[in-house]
Amino acid sequence: MLNNNELISIIVPIYNVQEYLDRCMKTLLNQTYKNIEIILVDDESPDDCPKMCDKYAKIDQRIKVIHKKNGGLGFARNSGLEIAQGKYIVFVDSDDYVTENMCELLYNAAKKYDADVVYGSIFYANGENIQENKVVTKETIWKGNKEVKQLLLDFIATKPKEKRDTIMEVSVWKALFRKKIFDEYNIKFISERQFISEDVIFDIDYLSKCNCVVAIPEPIYFYCVNPNSLSKVFRTDRFQKVKKLYYEIIRKLLPIYGEEVSNMRCDRFLIARARTNAKQIIHHKEIIGTAAMMQALRNICEDEDIKMILKRYPVNLLPFKYKLVAYLMKYRCYYLLKVVLGR
Repeated sequence: MLNNNELISIIVPIYNVQEYLDRCMKTLLNQTYKNIEIILVDDESPDDCPKMCDKYAKIDQRIKVIHKKNGGLGFARNSGLEIAQGKYIVFVDSDDYVTENMCELLYNAAKKYDADVVYGSIFYANGENIQENKVVTKETIWKGNKEVKQLLLDFIATKPKEKRDTIMEVSVWKALFRKKIFDEYNIKFISERQFISEDVIFDIDYLSKCNCVVAIPEPIYFYCVNPNSLSKVFRTDRFQKVKKLYYEIIRKLLPIYGEEVSNMRCDRFLIARARTNAKQIIHHKEIIGTAAMMQALRNICEDEDIKMILKRYPVNLLPFKYKLVAYLMKYRCYYLLKVVLGR
């Protein structure tokens, strides 16, 4: 084990999570890597979280607390970054928790390869049901800006023949980042209220400046299924928000990769998000009603951007199950789409 001689800042945005905060904090305070600071960002939480944060600060000098006006997850992370003193940054959502060797495993890999970011694998936790999801099966390194930029494309969406839509989830909470890159390039999070996923925009800004990325097979993060969390709430306007994100991703990728490459990856991104959104709509039929469900499916399939993309994208190269759904969307077979995605 390498010496614990470099500070790691753990930034924890907090909003309306009083029933989960103790669980999260227990795993952070018991980290095997001791040289950490824990920055609790109270985003004007309406429950007992503000008091809980202050209480934690009194029992451990490694804890700092920020109380701020409510601005959302992305801006809460920015507030933490402003006071972070660590050489490395870790983000943890307060309704999740981590393994007690998270920092140690990520730090050791970062030092071993002089990495700008290290990704760990995760556990999906739904009550007592916990499933392991490995990002990689063995330690994997992307070295040099060219390789990292190729990896970034796979974060957005993979090539048509690939079985998975992305190489890994874009969420920042399973990783350790080099603070220097935030500072040198003034990288900040945008608001999830502006775009439906602040993490994918961050990944473009951050990874495009990296020279070494590492992924380790060890799971270090428990992603918990909390039905009230921001990422798990069903939204009837979700697809329009996804389209807004799509345009922003295109805007950011074009100067880096050019039109052909950017369009190919972003087209699969939007096809995949349309499929996922359609599935969510079908699975919420009991809430929104059959008529509203069918209309929402029509809105997706008859969207002008989706029609354009499905016309130009090599749908025939997609894996069978994705190809089938794409053709059903392309030819607007709503009832068959409902049957296939409703399984």
